[in-house]
Amino acid sequence: MLRLTALSLLLLLAFAPACKGDGDKGEDEASEDSAQGDDDDSAEEADERVPVRVAALQRGPISERIATSSTVDSDQRADILVEANGTVESIAVEEGDAVTPGRVLAVLKNPQLKGEFDRAQASFDRAREEYESLKSLFDKGFVARNEYDTAAHTFDTARLTFEQARESYSALQLTSPIPGTVSMRDLRYGEAVAPPKLAFQVVDLSKLKIDVNLPEKDLARVRAGQLTHIRTEVLEGVEVSGKVLRISPVVDPRSGTVKVTIAVDPGQQQLRPGMFVNVDIVVDTHPDAVLLPKRALVYAEGRPYAFVAITKDEQTTAERRAVELGFTEEDHIELLSGAEPGEQVVIVGQSTLRDGASVRIHEPTAAGNAEDGTRL
Repeated sequence: MLRLTALSLLLLLAFAPACKGDGDKGEDEASEDSAQGDDDDSAEEADERVPVRVAALQRGPISERIATSSTVDSDQRADILVEANGTVESIAVEEGDAVTPGRVLAVLKNPQLKGEFDRAQASFDRAREEYESLKSLFDKGFVARNEYDTAAHTFDTARLTFEQARESYSALQLTSPIPGTVSMRDLRYGEAVAPPKLAFQVVDLSKLKIDVNLPEKDLARVRAGQLTHIRTEVLEGVEVSGKVLRISPVVDPRSGTVKVTIAVDPGQQQLRPGMFVNVDIVVDTHPDAVLLPKRALVYAEGRPYAFVAITKDEQTTAERRAVELGFTEEDHIELLSGAEPGEQVVIVGQSTLRDGASVRIHEPTAAGNAEDGTRL
């Protein structure tokens, strides 16, 4: 019995250090886990700040505009019609060619008109010679009055017949009445044509216009000479200037609109007749307004607000402020009250903000922020 007790004591003494070591290790791991937990709590506390981007309010010009849309047309356009029967003998121009007034565009062939013209010219020449000869004799008293009057009448008749034949014959030559560019050709070599076929169309690309129809309520705000900005979705990033050329003095009773004609800048080369464009008519301008980015606006119960980033004691918070707005442009709105120039307004991340929330300001990056995965 005594031998068994002594053996148990020896075993306890042998295993005691090992058990004590395992316990110490568990305590150390628990301490490390506790420390890591504290670090995680600190990281979570830092992540509670809402990541945002801000922009400083600045002063600049902003305008009130009337937005409308229409198609571009040429203020000077000529439709060249076929005025005589004939066969297309030659075509001198193609679409896109520049022409001057009087430029021959095409020639038709009509033997009958050519023969009438030649006979009329021959009769005219003969009547003119006889008239001039008799007039010289009549002035000297060698020819009777009746003979002279007959020669004068014959000459006048021949002259009128010749002028009519010349006009008919000249219709075989299709010419441009204005300077411009050939925008349409609808003739083929050897084609037999007859009036009133549309053969060519010539437009002056330096005198483009846009006719828009504005509501009657806008009539008081529009006047000749006002600046306009013209854009088209076909040419992204291109903006062409223009001005109000004329305003119709009457209101269309059926639509309740007023026709306003806008002259496009003659120096531009982008717009072409037929293009659909958006037009902004500048009716008023504030040259020194406080400009609020549109992205900064949030709405609550139908009222506009903006968050202003306030930094104090190295802590940045977002303060929600009611704002009063004025003129509106594509990217900015005139700020009448609610913030001052130089203050920073939140332009990204404001949708999840609460008044007084803690924020951290991020600079914009192309690939987004790797720390929290937010594209700012």
